[in-house]
Amino acid sequence: MTGNPIVRNGWYVGAWSDEVGRNLMQRWICGRPVCFYRLSDGSANAIEDRCPHRRYPLSLGRLSDDIITCNYHGYRIDHSGACVGVAEQPDLPKGARVHRFPLVERDGIVWIWPGDPQAADPADIPDAPWLMDPGWTHVHGVIPVKARQVLLVENLLDLTHETFLHPTTIGNAAVASTPIDVAAEGNRVSFIRHMIGIEAPPFYRQSVGLTSPIDRWQDGDFYAPGVFILNIRIAPTGTEEPEGFHMKVIYGMTPAIGAETHDFFALGRDYRIDDAELTDFQLQQQLTVMREDVDALEVQEIMVVTDPPGTRESSIRSDVAGIRGRRLLEKLAEAEEVAADEAPSGRRHAAVAQPAGPAAAAVAARRA
Repeated sequence: MTGNPIVRNGWYVGAWSDEVGRNLMQRWICGRPVCFYRLSDGSANAIEDRCPHRRYPLSLGRLSDDIITCNYHGYRIDHSGACVGVAEQPDLPKGARVHRFPLVERDGIVWIWPGDPQAADPADIPDAPWLMDPGWTHVHGVIPVKARQVLLVENLLDLTHETFLHPTTIGNAAVASTPIDVAAEGNRVSFIRHMIGIEAPPFYRQSVGLTSPIDRWQDGDFYAPGVFILNIRIAPTGTEEPEGFHMKVIYGMTPAIGAETHDFFALGRDYRIDDAELTDFQLQQQLTVMREDVDALEVQEIMVVTDPPGTRESSIRSDVAGIRGRRLLEKLAEAEEVAADEAPSGRRHAAVAQPAGPAAAAVAARRA
């Protein structure tokens, strides 16, 4: 596996709502620099983070009355991306503007569409109402990963790795030994793994206070191009739904620049929602699990980049969901390339360069 399919016509997690304010924030999305900020009416806005004059980042400028003044030569850019003034001259430079990205703010997430704006349909955004449900509580944040997005997609669609990579937190032998049912429909790949009468892994034993045996459900959905939602149920063996303890995890796997990815996460629960000590414990455990994943993915990225031509990949039954997710991304990315080649010159969206270099992101874990 050597490809790095980047799908641009899709909704990605661009930021958590509490990240976006009146300060200008740069974040690379699918190889494009984006400047996020809030307008004076409170709505989130995002424009290309390149001044149309000499490509200086607008996020390094100043925001006043919803106008960004570039700190290099004084171009003034409004919320639509249009230049509305230049400090050195009274007339406007012809055609000076930058791209404005479609945004939707929902469920505490700022969703961004980095592709063709005319193709953006808010109805395609995955629902995560539990992030705002008063009967739930959650922790959330974002971690940078120096690995291509497709590796993270496969990681989440094949959770048998929990047995081997996370034995001190969420993994045990039952995960790898329990088969999954996989289904694919449209731009979604789903799996179901129900582990019955198993030993409780350390994280769940401490989170819910149950002794073994327990039933543990993992119902996962990958919404291409970049969202994965895992529904978890923990209960004493034999307990019928809706009884039990429920958790949900959402991952926003957003391509950044080159072979780097923003790994947005939120972990929620519907029990002991006022227990601050439990919240802190679950946040630290989530970060531990993600650090283990990041370490594995970044090493895997090096191996993929240096893979000799013609190397054949071995796969097993538990890879079915991950392979379907990978192929779905490849199909969508290829379709975009074909459409771009066939489009009239006025409608063609040029491929975005993917320069190498470290992502300008830092770990930011926040409590809801």
